[in-house]
Amino acid sequence: MKNKLLLIYIVGLQLLDVLTTYLAIRSGARELNPVVNLLLHNWFLLLLFKIGLGVYLYFSMDKKLLVFYSIVMFQAIIINLFNAFL
Repeated sequence: MKNKLLLIYIVGLQLLDVLTTYLAIRSGARELNPVVNLLLHNWFLLLLFKIGLGVYLYFSMDKKLLVFYSIVMFQAIIINLFNAFL
């Protein structure tokens, strides 16, 4: 159960990153990640990419490293929100 919650958490962070990225872009921010920048025009492909990335990382990373990664993702989401609303 604990591992499934971690998977849901990581994928949820990826989805929040997509949502906040779109909010920031609509407010005039630019996407600097070239892979995400290519996928911005097709939200469905971007969602599939980010969900797939979250699942891949969950199964390939050490769980302690995954928690550190989630902190980095959380910071990216906060930066997106800052760019979207301030």
